Amino acid sequence: MVHLSSKSDYAIKALVRLALANGDGPVRAREISDYAGIPLKFLEQVMHDLRQGGLVTSQRGKGGGYAIARDPATISFADVIDLIEGSHGGMGRMRSVDRAQPLVEPVWREVRECTRAILRAATIAGAAERTNEDPMYYI
Repeated sequence: MVHLSSKSDYAIKALVRLALANGDGPVRAREISDYAGIPLKFLEQVMHDLRQGGLVTSQRGKGGGYAIARDPATISFADVIDLIEGSHGGMGRMRSVDRAQPLVEPVWREVRECTRAILRAATIAGAAERTNEDPMYYI
């Protein structure tokens, strides 16, 4: 099963907010925090990781903030999760020591593979488009 950390969830939401402003200049941290419901202190950690991973840029000073560094259509949810949690983030093996495990493990493996495919196909741009189409839609 997928167990997404708060940090990965927040990173995806922050990137969607930046995608919505793509081309309109930097977005202040407070705006991202308010939009995505991310505590400001935690947002700083998330944005640091996204900046280190080359997904966002930052600008200091008046008029400063964060901007998305790549085309949002090229950033998948899997890319973000891999950056934040490592290449198998949220997709850990189900661990069990009972005798039935060999019988159910192929099913769990298939669930992980299908979930991974969905996360690779889901993009930041796609989530931003859904938000633009329906302002009441929140990721």
